[in-house]
This record gives sequence, C-alpha cells and structure tokens, in this order.
Amino acid sequence: MRLTRVFAGVSVLVATLAVPTVALADEPTTPPATVGTGTTTSSPSLDVPDPLAIAPSAITELTTLALRYEANLSVAEDRRKEAAERLRDADRQRKIARAYVDQVVEYAMSPNGDPFAQKLTALAAAENPEDLITGIFSSEQVTDAQEGHLGEAKRAFDAAQVLQARADRATRAAEKAEKTAARQLKQIGKLADQLGLGASSTPEGLPQTRTEQESWNTAAAASWAGYTRQLARLGVKAPSARRLKASGGVKTATVGSRTVEVLPAQTIRLLTTLMKRVGDDYATENAPGAWSCGGLLDVKGAYDLRGTPAQLYARTVKVKPATVKRGDLVFTANKASGVHHVGVYIGDGKMIDAPGTRAQVGVSLLPAEPFAITRPSLGAGRNTPPKGTAKAPTTVCNATKPTAATRQGWTFPLKQGSYSISAGFGMGGGMWQSTHTGQDLAAPTGTPIYASRGGVVSLQEIGWAGTLVTISHPDGTAERYAHASKVLVQDGQTVGSGDEIALVGSRGNSTGPHLHFEIQVNGQFIDPMPVLVQFLTNSGAGKGWGGYSNGQVPRGVLCATDSTLLRCDVAKRAKRLSADFRRKFGERLEFTAGYRDIVAQIQRGPEGTLVDIPGTSPFGWGTRFSVGSLTKSQQAWVAAQSRKLGLKSEGDGTWSLPVA
Repeated sequence: MRLTRVFAGVSVLVATLAVPTVALADEPTTPPATVGTGTTTSSPSLDVPDPLAIAPSAITELTTLALRYEANLSVAEDRRKEAAERLRDADRQRKIARAYVDQVVEYAMSPNGDPFAQKLTALAAAENPEDLITGIFSSEQVTDAQEGHLGEAKRAFDAAQVLQARADRATRAAEKAEKTAARQLKQIGKLADQLGLGASSTPEGLPQTRTEQESWNTAAAASWAGYTRQLARLGVKAPSARRLKASGGVKTATVGSRTVEVLPAQTIRLLTTLMKRVGDDYATENAPGAWSCGGLLDVKGAYDLRGTPAQLYARTVKVKPATVKRGDLVFTANKASGVHHVGVYIGDGKMIDAPGTRAQVGVSLLPAEPFAITRPSLGAGRNTPPKGTAKAPTTVCNATKPTAATRQGWTFPLKQGSYSISAGFGMGGGMWQSTHTGQDLAAPTGTPIYASRGGVVSLQEIGWAGTLVTISHPDGTAERYAHASKVLVQDGQTVGSGDEIALVGSRGNSTGPHLHFEIQVNGQFIDPMPVLVQFLTNSGAGKGWGGYSNGQVPRGVLCATDSTLLRCDVAKRAKRLSADFRRKFGERLEFTAGYRDIVAQIQRGPEGTLVDIPGTSPFGWGTRFSVGSLTKSQQAWVAAQSRKLGLKSEGDGTWSLPVA
C-alpha cells in the first residue's frame, strides 16, 4: 500500500538526509566483477576529480531524497504485489492438497473403507492438512491408490509452505521499504519547510500577491486619470517637449489657487498609452501594439522608444535619481547582462514595466537603487552602456525551453518524460551479490540513450549487462550503460555529450526493459543521481521566464485560475476559455492541474509517480494546465477554442502556451 504523499510538519535534522535505501529492488542485476574491494559510498569523496566534486545544493538534496522516497515506495508496492501473488499461489496449493485429502476421506466413508472410517472422520476435522495427512499415513488400512493421493497432497502442502514463506519475506521487505520511505518523507517535509519552497520569495519591486498587483494597477490608472482631468478642468494645454527642454522637461502652472505639474505633450501621450497596456501580455520583440519585457513600445506622437534597454539608455539624457519625474525611464543593470530592463516612472514611487517575472505589463515599485534615470523629453543623449559578461541576458523574456547544461557538458541519459525511476544506488539484499552499483531508469524497449558526458567509448560483452557501454574521460571518471537492446557506437569512438549511443533493452540479467546507469570515479562507484540532479535542476534545465528555475517560480508573480496558478498570460487565456465554456454549455470548466512547485512535483508527479525528476515537470513553468473530463462534443469545442486562443494541445486534456 502506498504511503500518502502529504508533507507533515516534523522535526528532522537536515544532517540525517543520507538515509540508506531499502534492501531489494526491481532488477536483480549482479554487480560487475570489476567492483573494487573498497567501500562503495553514496556520494563522491573530497578528492575526486572536479566534474564530480560537487556539493549538492539544498534543492538537489531535496530532489535526490525525493527520488529515493519514490524508489522505496515502488519497491514496497512491488513487494506487496509479490506477497499477494505468493499468497494466492499458496492458497491454490492448499486447495489442491485438500482436494486429494477429500478423495481419501470420501473413499474411507464408503463401505470399502469402513474399517477406519471413524478415525478418518476425526482426522478430517483437522484444520491443518499436514496433521490430517500424517494421521492417515499412520493407518495400516491405506490402499496404494489412496497413498498416492496422500503423497500428492503432501507435495502440494509443502509447496504452499514455501510460497507462504516467500510471501512473508516479501511482506517484511515491503514493510521495511515503507518505513524507510516514511522517514524520507519526514525529511523531505522538513527540508522543504526550511527552503520555503511552497511560498517562494517575490522579486524586489513586485507585489507579494496578485490581489496586491491588481490594486497597484487600479490605483495607478485612477491617479493618472485624475491628473489628466485636472489639466482639462484648469484649461492647461501641455506644451511640446522642445518648449520645456530649458526648464528640465517639466514645469508648473498656477490657475487661481491651484498649481499643477505640466508634462510635455509627448510624455502625456506615452503614459496614457501605457496605462491602456496594463494587463497586456508582453512580446519577445517590440512588435506593433506590444511591449517586450526589455524595451518599450513605439507610441505615435510621443517619443521613439524602440530598441533594447541598452539602446534606449545610450540615446537618452541622464538625470539625477532624486529628481525623477513622471515619464522618466528607469533602468536596471547587472554585471552579467549589462543594462537589461527599463520601466517608465508614473509617480508615487512606482513605474510601469513588463518584467519577465510577471509576463504582463503592470505596475512595479521604483528600484531602491536604479542603475540610471533618463528623461526622453530632454532630447538625444550620449551614454555608454556597460557590457555584460554573459552571452545572453540572465532574465530571458518568455523563454521556458530547457537549455543544455554547460558545466562539463553533462546531460541526462534519457529524455525527460521517457522513463520512470526504478532501483536506486546502494540497494542491497538477495537480488545482488553485494549492493546495486548504479541507478535504474525503466523505459520502453527502443527508447534512445544519450551520452551523459562526452568521452571515449569502450564496449564489452558481459553476462549481466549484455553489451556494456563505457564512456571514459582523462580525469579518471567514467559512465557505464547496461542492458541496451542495440548499441549505436563503436569501440574506440569519441562521442559528445547528448549524442545518441544506444537503445533501451532488457539484455543480460534483467527483469524488464530499463537503463542501468553507473558513474565511476577512479574505479569506485558513486551514486549517479546527486550528480545528474545537480546539473539537471541547476544548469541542465536552464532558467525559465523571469530567470526562475522549474518549480521555483514565486507565487506572487502567478495568476489564479480557479484553484490553480498559472503564468498570467496563460491564465488570461484559461479564464477566457472558462468563460466561453460556461456560456456555451452552461457548466463550469474544471481546471485540474496548473503550476506545480518542486514540493508539489514530489507530492504528485504525473499519474502519482515521479516520471519527471522534481524541477523538470512541464507544469513547473506555469504555462501548462489540464481540464477535467468532458464529453466528446465538449472536447471538440475546447480544442477549437483553445487553438483560437493560441494554446497547444499536449494530449489528455492538457494545454500549454507555446513559447519562444
């Protein structure tokens, strides 16, 4: 029976994270003969070569622990199934034994068996077939035929006893796995609480909740509308920017007892247009009528503000931050990206911008220390923007596609979603000579296997592995791939990270198709998962929109759709779909899945299992959602409407927004 995936508040020291996994696993792989005599450890030692000398981050620890937890649940479930099967077999053997005994008893009750009928009648009441069989054998009146029946009954009964013993062992293994999983679940809950993953921190300058965001947007719009009405009531006509240049791009006008700040006409047009854009999706480029998450839109009759933030900074005039006025441009920069973001100040310590973290145009706080403030109304400027050290900005606009790992070229050996976690490293018991030396990834036969890291290939035919593929490196490390149905590389060939090298199979000592993956450091085996998870979750999976990692998007920058959270541009489409569905069918469209942070990914992966490693789920970006069961006509309608809204079908009632 699976344990409920609910994190309880418990007190478990983080230092206890390295919990040994349960004995027994799905695959009875015999460790290769090359295993050294030294102690196999679950993490690299301090003196291993650099590619593996990593100190896993807290996220990696959490993810690796989650995988171990899932593996133990799988082992427990398998052993429970095995125990139930053995018990069924034992019951069948007992029925066979009883049937043979019943034949003997039936004969004994006949006239031919009358001399010992009374004794057999007493024996037949015995609950244990063995007692009955032993008692009958002690009777001198047993015929040869009946003795044969009793022999068959005895053999069936003995078989039942063996099956019962196996069932008891499987049950004990399941209980042990469940206890280990329960301990790991407590540790996961403790570590998740320490990381605060359920409520990630909102970036500086953005509201903590979407309700607060809506409040800021509404207040800004009302304030600007009040300003333009005031100008109209007082009969003040805004002059051009050229006329106000001598006064710093702004002046005041006094009408009667009232004094009002007067902005250039171009600035008023700009801010009026921007106010109408609040709530709109951003675009990856400055397309007509859109605002990219880097630059500004081109407003007719205002200023030419097309281009990147760095380009805008270069050609506008800087002013002191203390003198910031409505309509000024507010720039953000860092060492990696240089000048990478711009907003437009609207007063009250706030600005309108389109950060990648929000996916929509909205109101944000003015940065406490902006990189620079410039004033477009002062004409052309000549500033030299700093160059970033990175090849691409750290805040990637509208991007959620995984990027290749960079450090040492590590990649995962199977594609995301093509595998499920099976027997883990270090598992012991009767299924291996000592302990499991790698990580098993169950996948259908023929699933492509990729080189986890580039190196030189060597091939070896070994009974337990089939064709064992080893990729070696000059630093003394190597990765090994076993049980492949087909090998696609040659002995001595040099491959790169991510190259297809084989296809998943079940050759050798294997109970089903899977990849048995190992990592060796100076001839010693280490646990592959902390290494792979470290690179996959922290670099291999890349940074998504707003620079966040998968499953680590702050809730404050997401929008609610019923009981689910989504990136706001996706949420807007989902809400439109829901409203149209209600008008069409008179029913509520149920949303069953949306954004899942890392904790939620551990609690409930696809179909309740960790098909994806936590931190890689397609739901971890907030751009995908699922709907409940629908009739055929409703499914067809939802499909048609979703396409009109720019959504892509992912199958099984799941939809996503394609992103650049």
